[in-house]
Amino acid sequence: MATEDRDKLLKLLATHAYDFKRGGYTLVSGRISDEYLDCKMALSHAEAAPALGRLLLFHLDPRAVAIGGLTMGADPIAYNTVHASAGGRDLRWFSVRKEPKKHGRRKLIEGDVPPGASIAIVDDVVTSGGSTIEAIQKARAEGLNVIQVLVLVDREEQGGLEKVKAEAGVDVQVVAMFKKSEIRAEWDTQRQTSRKTA
Repeated sequence: MATEDRDKLLKLLATHAYDFKRGGYTLVSGRISDEYLDCKMALSHAEAAPALGRLLLFHLDPRAVAIGGLTMGADPIAYNTVHASAGGRDLRWFSVRKEPKKHGRRKLIEGDVPPGASIAIVDDVVTSGGSTIEAIQKARAEGLNVIQVLVLVDREEQGGLEKVKAEAGVDVQVVAMFKKSEIRAEWDTQRQTSRKTA
């Protein structure tokens, strides 16, 4: 099932999340890129949800009681993984705010996750690694035990995944489900197929 789910997500990411246009995109960093990758465009499709949840659940450390990361890149991944776990394990999602709420309990982390809980940090894309590292740091500052980091796509740029690994530490598994180069290759294949059938 994990292979089928991975294949399904790869096709959806290539179809809906990836685009190539020479000099066409300004990234968050201000850098100009020929490639654009917006995972939310693929993950917003209903057909992505079951495959995403099952794939992440397959890779999730069995010791993890909760899964989440910095809102909002991590949110659909966490929600769908928890949904896929229903009836099998008591897994919870959480969301790390960019800054604490200004009212109520002034929480930085939303979700029912007690201090000391073993958790997995997730993110949709790693480029520089900044948002994933921020989630790790904030989770640890709130007393959570980060035991794993799961990333949907490694953009293979700026040493992002290596920076995440360095922050996570040698005892924390860091896994990327896909590399940008795989998505680009699938995107090329889809374009060639559509030209042949046109």
